[in-house]
Amino acid sequence: MIAIWGLMLALPLLAYGALAVWSPGKARDFATWFETSRRVAATLTVVAWFWTAWELDHIGIDVFDMFLKRFPGELWLLAAVLSYLTVIWMPKSLSVRALTGILMLFPAALFRSTRLLVPESGVAPVHILVVFAYLAAVTGMYGMFYPWRLEKGLRLVLDSGCIWPRVFGGALVLTAFALLGAGFASL
Repeated sequence: MIAIWGLMLALPLLAYGALAVWSPGKARDFATWFETSRRVAATLTVVAWFWTAWELDHIGIDVFDMFLKRFPGELWLLAAVLSYLTVIWMPKSLSVRALTGILMLFPAALFRSTRLLVPESGVAPVHILVVFAYLAAVTGMYGMFYPWRLEKGLRLVLDSGCIWPRVFGGALVLTAFALLGAGFASL
């Protein structure tokens, strides 16, 4: 399972990083399309809300269960209603906001796999995945409240000339290879 996590986390970074290295203009165009696409925003919003409902359904905290499980299917109905309301009331920067919501959600699922592989002492390749998950969660928390700042920061990097977009893309590619290596080394 840990190799699948490494692969799932590495592929988007590898694809976008390679695009930024070889064609910064196309990487900028993709970022603009991603930020403004209503379909992407709606899809990621639905994924984020239903993933949140699934996590709340399985977290097992009595205080949450007392309010969120009054009748069967309540969480899933709430996820559907909140998905719809989010899409119609918050269209600006929604795709970035939904993506950062997913960045906050995936570490919980990842940690269910990595906790079995983390040694009691010392460092193991699985720590690369754990550190990446924490960085993604922090980025997700920031991006949920300030998605326009993430958009602006990416635009600044991609518009800054010929070297910085390629350095950014190279960093994404190196991170992707580190995640792939950590996933397959932890088998």
